[in-house]
Amino acid sequence: MRLSDVLTLARARFVSANESPNLEVRAGFAADLMSDALRYDLSDALLVSGLATPQVVRTAEMADVAAILMVRDKIPPPEALDLAEEIGIPFLTTELTMFETCGRLFAGGLPPCERCNGHK
Repeated sequence: MRLSDVLTLARARFVSANESPNLEVRAGFAADLMSDALRYDLSDALLVSGLATPQVVRTAEMADVAAILMVRDKIPPPEALDLAEEIGIPFLTTELTMFETCGRLFAGGLPPCERCNGHK
């Protein structure tokens, strides 16, 4: 799925200068607890979160995430946006809740990420 599809399905918008609407994301994962995210294969995935801190960007970097989508209309602080731009990870936000965002993306064809050990 392309980020342009994510923008439409999740009624999202870019909040970083790194706007890449043609960027492909292969799967999605949602979490506010970043240690949970590290148990899954998030490479080239969309990370959906309500955690608007630099920690989400560091986790995304470690996990090779393609893009980050904040829910509940949260805007990350400048240090998180600066870090995401430095790393090259697009940052998006939506006014929708995490539940609705994930439902729309899944119904639109974005599959879930798999656990790192190969089990779902």
